[in-house]
Amino acid sequence: MTPSGVASIEALGLRGTLFLAALLAAQLRRIPVAPTRRSTLLVLDALRDLALIQVPWPADRWQIRPDAEVTPIEDLQWAFAWSTHERRHLLPVLEDQLGDMAHDVELADAKLELWDELALWETEQFLEQQLLKHHFDPGWARDVGFVFQSGPRGLPIAQWRYCCWAAVRQGASVAMRLGVHDSAHVREAIFQEVKKRLRYLMTSSPQQGMFKPYHLAPESSVAKLFVDWVVPMEWAYWTGERYPGR
Repeated sequence: MTPSGVASIEALGLRGTLFLAALLAAQLRRIPVAPTRRSTLLVLDALRDLALIQVPWPADRWQIRPDAEVTPIEDLQWAFAWSTHERRHLLPVLEDQLGDMAHDVELADAKLELWDELALWETEQFLEQQLLKHHFDPGWARDVGFVFQSGPRGLPIAQWRYCCWAAVRQGASVAMRLGVHDSAHVREAIFQEVKKRLRYLMTSSPQQGMFKPYHLAPESSVAKLFVDWVVPMEWAYWTGERYPGR
């Protein structure tokens, strides 16, 4: 194992604690680490930067690595590398630490930043899902990040889902009119429709365009831990404004 520069669980900080707990919980419960494959790579990269895990990058996989583990859904290899802590009993300790952090008022801004990050990942995941449903390239989902970064801060996830749902329906309409081979125009139509629906929401009542999921609980490990431990909440994860009054 490579010695880690993080001496204690307390030194991990909120982000490091949440991400490591999410990875371990995903292995235990056979669920995605994060909402999308791209966001899972970001989680693993953050843990690698802290020297908590090792990854085979830039190679896709290790040919021989007896202690390597594989994320159950994304099929990404990693190996535990935190030399000061045992892997076996670490998850409950991390969850307890997250519970303590939930009451720390000094972490309020850090919690909102994490919720923002999760909101983008949830939006990308839903857009990927809608694109696949209509037989479009799921890689187009990354386009929503450009709108998200310049959009209104703290817009509920459910409203971002509405924008994506409406945009892909518009893309399907354009595809029928222009032909499925004109993918560049379809992709641009979807991108522009996301922005159009966002402008519509900005002039509507706060409850307009709430496209909630069928199930209350988020699907990914990192989001489940966030709503169970960091900021305990139910539907507010999807429908709440992250920066009310701003």
